[in-house]
Amino acid sequence: MPSLRFLNLVLWAFVVLGGQAAVAQDSTGVKYTYVNARDLSILGQSSTVRDSGFHRIDAAQRPSLPKAVAGLATNSAGISVSFQTNSKSIKLRWRLAKYNTLWNMTPAAVNGLDLYGWNGKEWQYMATARPSKEQNEHLVINNLDGQLRHYRVHLPLYAAAEEVHVGVETGSTLQKADARFLPTRKVVIYGSSITQGASASRPGMAYPAILSRQLNLDVYNLGFSGSGKMELALAEVLGQMDADVYVLDCVPNPSPEQIRERAVPFIKRLRELKPHTPILMVESVFRESTPWDQEKRQHDTRQNQEFRKAYEQLKQEKFKNLHYLPAKDLPDYDHEGTIDGSHLSDLGFTRVAPHVGKALKKILPKK
Repeated sequence: MPSLRFLNLVLWAFVVLGGQAAVAQDSTGVKYTYVNARDLSILGQSSTVRDSGFHRIDAAQRPSLPKAVAGLATNSAGISVSFQTNSKSIKLRWRLAKYNTLWNMTPAAVNGLDLYGWNGKEWQYMATARPSKEQNEHLVINNLDGQLRHYRVHLPLYAAAEEVHVGVETGSTLQKADARFLPTRKVVIYGSSITQGASASRPGMAYPAILSRQLNLDVYNLGFSGSGKMELALAEVLGQMDADVYVLDCVPNPSPEQIRERAVPFIKRLRELKPHTPILMVESVFRESTPWDQEKRQHDTRQNQEFRKAYEQLKQEKFKNLHYLPAKDLPDYDHEGTIDGSHLSDLGFTRVAPHVGKALKKILPKK
């Protein structure tokens, strides 16, 4: 007779490699039906991405990008799965291209999944699916009341989720989200590691994810750790995406000289591709070493100055639908909002998100 371990491995292969749905039974005897997340409602991934995995830029476009950007583009930051179910418990199964580790981030943020539920007024955090390896399975929530409700799962920030399956108790309903839970307004945010989500404690706490829930937006997170440097190739990629607003939060990575050379050509090319789409330029957030390290202070100050000069030049050239969010309009700091002096903690992200959101509300088209 085959061992239980062998049967579990066979079952895993059937679920992951099989069709739209598969049935499995856990150790308690409860049977679960698994559905490929691709058959539910996907947010945060542009229609220009045709890969089978949950990537942010399509494989056909990646060879033209800087090597670091091309690699990070496979990370699933900002992508989420929405669905409705009346199941009394929810399981998640997901496969990563690689289990990654970062010294200033939790495994949950890098490789895990976050579950949110609609409580009738807003999206409320419920639980996190714990990762441990490339192939993972986790009972995320149990003992629900059996009412038909909407849920959202945020995917990993710094790993590539190649496959995701949602499991519900067999016989219960599992289907795509209602249209009212699927935002129609789209925002592309291009930036650095802070945009990508470093160093949130879990995927749902990156500020683009916070904005997606609070403002009911479909947000495409195009943050690239250490690599948001405004190369023209990225303007080409952004310009092909459907967007109601572009947010450029990319000051932290390029040098002042690179900002001087690249910002204006980058924005001009984006404007050529999207003549009428508003663009919001965001200065760099405060970094904790700046008041102490004199060289760093000069560097960081010059970054924002050069970005501001680019904005003023474009305004003088009669660019329309161009907006600016200076660092002074980002949150006041008590020096407790980062993990490592640069990357935001959950506290930092919850402070930044409302300020970016306030600027977006003035720019976004009405619902």
